Amino acid sequence: MAQLLKTEFEGRVGPILSLSLWTATLSVLTLGFYRFWMKTRLRRHFWSAVRPDGTPLEYVGKGIEKFTGFLIALVMLALLIGVLALGLVYASYAVFQDEVEAYLVAAVIALPLIYFASYRAKRYVYARTRWRGIRFGLEPAAGKYAMVAMGHLFLTLITLGFLWPRMTFKLEKFRTDRTFFGDQRMHQGGKWTGLAKSFLPTLMCLWLGLGMVSYAVAQSFAVGEKDNGFDAGGQFFGLLAFVPLLILIALFFYLRYRVVALRYLANHKTAGGVGLISRLSFPRVLGINIGGYLLTNICTGLAMLVVGAAASGILILFYPGLADFGVFASGAVSEGTAGDGDGLPSAGLTVAFALFLYMATLLFFSVFRQTFVLFPTWRHYARTLSLTGGEHLAQIQQRDRDHAGQAEGMAEAFDLGAAI
Repeated sequence: MAQLLKTEFEGRVGPILSLSLWTATLSVLTLGFYRFWMKTRLRRHFWSAVRPDGTPLEYVGKGIEKFTGFLIALVMLALLIGVLALGLVYASYAVFQDEVEAYLVAAVIALPLIYFASYRAKRYVYARTRWRGIRFGLEPAAGKYAMVAMGHLFLTLITLGFLWPRMTFKLEKFRTDRTFFGDQRMHQGGKWTGLAKSFLPTLMCLWLGLGMVSYAVAQSFAVGEKDNGFDAGGQFFGLLAFVPLLILIALFFYLRYRVVALRYLANHKTAGGVGLISRLSFPRVLGINIGGYLLTNICTGLAMLVVGAAASGILILFYPGLADFGVFASGAVSEGTAGDGDGLPSAGLTVAFALFLYMATLLFFSVFRQTFVLFPTWRHYARTLSLTGGEHLAQIQQRDRDHAGQAEGMAEAFDLGAAI
């Protein structure tokens, strides 16, 4: 009988809130320079909380690796974007005679780079993750992955989303079949049709929305040819009024699809004789997201009230006139009062204060989101995951260290590597 190993989660809300707040504050004070080290510290905290069979995962990445990789990626992207910009200028005026087509070309060119960057980021994370001292690894195939992803995306677009589950499965299989735990290659089993049923409600919402918009536009033109277009406009906006509700319903079903797909894919992963069993619960994940984001927004609002009041009080000490005109009063300092503290702040200082409030809002939202959404999501994922075939773990041998050069530099440059 296969040995079943359960996964524990030992993290607590207090420490992650403290760590998130402290590292995020340092990132803001250093104008983003510290974020590479922030992510490293957070990953180590999250990894160590996940403990299959009581043994914690280890993350051994370094902030300096991410920083140097980011700098190298910036140089590469600067050269690439320079060449691309020249090409787009030529295309805009010499080929297309318009800017719209050139922007579409730029988007098509950027998409493979995004897939390329995401694969390299995963390769670095796997190379710096260990369990029981055994390293994970991912084969270098970022370029091929980008091309495969673009092919599946094209098929998905021309089928109006019908083959989205196929793209989900095929890309996951591409990555999983190139992933190693020690000397054991992982394998993604199952079929893409196993995801199709869970995606059907989302697909129906998508097709219904496209049909409503197409019908509304067609009716608008048809009626508009017969009269002044007043009735046509009414029908058009009447149908479009249902679109926001349809979008909410589609998001609900898509979240359900993501959870079901993750559970299905996990249950069909193997590495040698070791397999996974996932019992992810969609109602639980939905509750975490709704409650978590509600708490995140409430706490962010309360924190900003405190920070805003404190910052306003400090400004009023230097500019007493703000007590009468409000914090966001604009205008130059009154003539003859620039040095006595009785005038209003300059427009530059007002802009700086607004920017400070904006950055503080982003900081608090990120901190509370990690605490109330990401942390409980990880906890649920971990506690619903088990390993089968534990008796085969002793046969798995160590693999050579994968240097994974440039770390997550490309993903950081595209702002894809900010997640844990």
